[in-house]
Amino acid sequence: MLQELAPLSLLLIAVVVVLTGISKSAFAGALGIFSVPLLLLVLPPRQAVGLMLPLLLLADLFSLKSYWQQWNRQHLMQLLPGVVLGLLLGTLLLNKLSAQSLQGIIGLLSSLFALRYLLLRKLKSQWLASRPAAWILSTVSGLSSTLLHAGGPPLMMHLLSVSLAPATLVATSAVVYAGMNLAKLGPFMYFNVLDWQLAGLTMLFAPFAWLGTRLGVWIRSRLNPAAFMGALHILLLLMGVKLLYTAIG
Repeated sequence: MLQELAPLSLLLIAVVVVLTGISKSAFAGALGIFSVPLLLLVLPPRQAVGLMLPLLLLADLFSLKSYWQQWNRQHLMQLLPGVVLGLLLGTLLLNKLSAQSLQGIIGLLSSLFALRYLLLRKLKSQWLASRPAAWILSTVSGLSSTLLHAGGPPLMMHLLSVSLAPATLVATSAVVYAGMNLAKLGPFMYFNVLDWQLAGLTMLFAPFAWLGTRLGVWIRSRLNPAAFMGALHILLLLMGVKLLYTAIG
């Protein structure tokens, strides 16, 4: 497969891996939804989703090492039931969607998540911090994580509402993502979304996952991410609309 990819395609994959590392260690995975839409520029939908899983696991490993034991156990236990339900729902849908349908789902969810951030991020809600919200949003997180590796935005809607310290928020989300991605390995292999060829290809990009994680730790400790997040969500909205147009057309 490596021989089939153009140099610019390999460069884009490397950029996606660095962005993934930054996302996990700086923004608690909130940028993860960019990964698959970017890969869709050079790969078919199933290959893009399959390729990302081992790359995400590498980034999870580096992120956990950077924030070891800084997570909140109480919130982890509260999120667990919904995450498991979401993973089960996603697994049931994983092999029942055509490439066009998957592209449409990716475009729709990308657009909705971007619009939520751009239009509603200042809206405070007591409900988002509640236990029912934790269950519902963690279920959506598990579902969207399985289908397009984009569990971050719904999870962040809850975690940002409970006012965790930045390092605790990143560490807590890192444990959730690592658990979800490990759980997805079996279904992805079973349904041939991930094969050994794709898994081997990801090993070539391991240094970029490490680099992205280190950059993310640096960014979180030094920079205000507000403007950065805003610009990326505008790009996400544009990509989501493009994917929806492609799927409908």
